[in-house]
Amino acid sequence: MTPRERMLAAYRGQVPDGVPVSPELWDATAIAVSDRPWHELVGPFAKIPWWRTHLAAFEFFECDAWIVPAVGLSPSQRERRRDSSRWLDAETIETEITWRTSRGELRAAARSTPVYADWLVEHPVKRFPQDMIAYEEVVFTDPEHMDLTEVADAIEGVGEEGLVTPFVGEPFTSFLATARDGGMTQTIFDLLEHESYCRELHGRFLEHLTQTARAVLERTPAQALFISGGYSGLPIISPALFRRWDVPALAAVAGVCREHGAVLHLHQHGHLLPILDDLIAAGVGLVCPLLPPPQGDVADLSDLKRRCAGRLALKGNLDPMGALRYGTPAEVEAEVRRCLQAAAPGGGFILGTADSTVADTPVENLRAFVAAGRRFGQY
Repeated sequence: MTPRERMLAAYRGQVPDGVPVSPELWDATAIAVSDRPWHELVGPFAKIPWWRTHLAAFEFFECDAWIVPAVGLSPSQRERRRDSSRWLDAETIETEITWRTSRGELRAAARSTPVYADWLVEHPVKRFPQDMIAYEEVVFTDPEHMDLTEVADAIEGVGEEGLVTPFVGEPFTSFLATARDGGMTQTIFDLLEHESYCRELHGRFLEHLTQTARAVLERTPAQALFISGGYSGLPIISPALFRRWDVPALAAVAGVCREHGAVLHLHQHGHLLPILDDLIAAGVGLVCPLLPPPQGDVADLSDLKRRCAGRLALKGNLDPMGALRYGTPAEVEAEVRRCLQAAAPGGGFILGTADSTVADTPVENLRAFVAAGRRFGQY
């Protein structure tokens, strides 16, 4: 099997020729193994699309690539947005973002560093619901005309080296928290204090998310879609809030995926077990990163596999802040074998890290991760 075929088989709950080996190689690791300055790879001054740098990192470690390109702005969104970037210091770029709406301008600011790009430090929605009503004008605009160039280029460029899962959005509560000054704490108050408006907004959000997913699957050869749970992780929000506001978004995208023979991949931070059955019922096909305590609650990977077998594929669980970052190659190998013994039988499992690898992770440990996955992950 090619890496793409191997990954896709696991996504579909099938048994490939071997367990796919695909650690999360986000900004810090991918930049560290490149030969270019970080600002040429991420942030507003990047000279090449991120998916190329990301793919090069998977090639460097000789593992199965997992690439997540984003959909681009529509023409009307580009007309409404203005960006201005400047260096704050040698390792920080700040980008000021202005959105023009019929209700006035909305302003935000993001920062990029060698380990993370485009992190919002000022959010566009400062008054609720007034600013959110204005924000709707720019985010719910022309999904059928969004720019899918990066998605198409990534699918063609990655080819058989791995699986490309276009990023189509996030759950509703995370969408609000990402836009809202005050983050998830303020969002919870908004949901309670402005429930009537939030119900209406929720309907428009679901419609836009569904149209986005459908456009990607109809205009590109994508075989899986990606939703990032973002801020919508337990216990930041309760299971009740997640079920009320976020599960419908997952179900809507999963429904579009079923129509097109595709799989929905959810990246869910925090605790997983209280909402596991909800994800399965919604039609999520694969969930990651299976965080162990204390960040998450997946302490027994074998028990999770028994609960999910045949219903939900799994990816992750090896702690990037444990042996992978601070241990020896032998200790990394032991962790890999633990994960494989717990979750590989029966297929539907991808050997991955419990969220992204972090800065200064030893290259020899990542190589040990891949080597052990190849050696002990054969079916």
